[in-house]
Amino acid sequence: MAYNVCGGNGDQDDLLSVVIEELLNADQEKINTIIQKKQITFYIARIMMNQYYSKTSRYYYEYRKYYELAVTEINNEITKSSTDDNDQALRQEYVKKIQKVLDNCHWFDRQIFKLYYMKDHSLNSLAKVTKIDRNTIYHTINRVKKFLKNL
Repeated sequence: MAYNVCGGNGDQDDLLSVVIEELLNADQEKINTIIQKKQITFYIARIMMNQYYSKTSRYYYEYRKYYELAVTEINNEITKSSTDDNDQALRQEYVKKIQKVLDNCHWFDRQIFKLYYMKDHSLNSLAKVTKIDRNTIYHTINRVKKFLKNL
């Protein structure tokens, strides 16, 4: 269900964790009533939709907003730069901006991305060293790549 809400973009694990936390923090009497009415699937789907699409949700502020702001800021700065600058200076500036995006990323995303590229790990070797599921590493790296591609 989370995969469908996110459109398969790799955010489903983060969304699912927020939804589970919402369910655990909810009034248990209310949850039991929903279960008895056999409406729990609809209730969970509604929480997912609200968390994913609302710009005031906890999910948005924790997982989506910082990426969107960083990418927008970098795009604006690169657009403002002069086309007469030499390529080397522009590349160095671009690398600094990528580093800035990584600095604004969630610590987990940043560390996984850096370990993967700077330590020359494969997905399997990084999973083995960190004891983190290979799929989690894969989705984390792809999420950061997508935002960097928008630079």
